[in-house]
Amino acid sequence: MSKRVVVEIKPDLHKELRKLAVLNDLKIYALTNAMLEDYLADEAQVRALLKRLKI
Repeated sequence: MSKRVVVEIKPDLHKELRKLAVLNDLKIYALTNAMLEDYLADEAQVRALLKRLKI
């Protein structure tokens, strides 16, 4: 089951994503999901990011 969550992408990041891969918003959604899956597979990396962001 998938859950929809709205994530606001900073304008500069959105522009870079579009430039790099000529992506429309639907493809950016798919890319973001794939990036999250890859990133979340490494628990140590997630913990380091949380620590860096002080969350």
